[in-house]
Amino acid sequence: MSGALATNSSRTRARDVDRADTCAVLDTAFADGQITADEHAGRTADAMKASTLGQLDLLVRDLQKATPRNAVAKVRRIDKIWYLAAASVVVATVIGFAALSGGDESAPAAAPVEQEIAAEPLAPIVSSTLDTTTASGIREFITRYNNKFGTTVIDSANFYDGHASVTRAAPSSPNLKEDIDFRGGFAPRESATSRAADTAIFDLASVDIDKLAGYLAGASANLNVPDAKVSHIGMGSSSGRPGISIYVENALGADGWMEIAPDGRPIRIDPFQP
Repeated sequence: MSGALATNSSRTRARDVDRADTCAVLDTAFADGQITADEHAGRTADAMKASTLGQLDLLVRDLQKATPRNAVAKVRRIDKIWYLAAASVVVATVIGFAALSGGDESAPAAAPVEQEIAAEPLAPIVSSTLDTTTASGIREFITRYNNKFGTTVIDSANFYDGHASVTRAAPSSPNLKEDIDFRGGFAPRESATSRAADTAIFDLASVDIDKLAGYLAGASANLNVPDAKVSHIGMGSSSGRPGISIYVENALGADGWMEIAPDGRPIRIDPFQP
């Protein structure tokens, strides 16, 4: 195994980040067809229990390009392609509208419409709602939340396809909490409720989006749920420890979940048991 792992002795104790990087390599190898679903599940389980770098190296030594950097780079390429595709849809829509307007002599002059469109910058995500069960959607949500409230600190959040909910300290007092619904825009609920003084906070800015994307991509295999769809993602702190919970299910009723740290370290995995 190349990279940081190769510069250390095989007896060097493994860190959580080393285990997470190895799991990302295995996810990429499974997606590329190098290993089967059974091999992926077995090696992933072994990686999460490995105590030395040598044990991790044995799990990926026979794989092509078995480096953590390749796994992360692949996730970034996927995100980049998604963003380019979304921007292309916007451009195609504008061109199509201009062509239709130009062919209709009774239509109003096109200049005001062009000015109005030019005033709106192209955005990677153009719909009024986001699929916040994806890494790209959560990235955009964090940006919008920070732009709206000037902070990335929350108490907890739950993300779904098309909407999300946030609980945080009310601006008027840290002893009050407010719930905020998100469906393309933020809508605080009318009344605030009491908030414990020792409530643990969660910083959305601490989430490693690239690592999260890797876990989401490999969730179906890691959790033994064929054709899995992410049902929701929870973020918050439990017993003073921040964590991200990923829940998946499929059309046949199989489900599973895993918990990771914001920086991508694996905490717990609970796969589907047939």
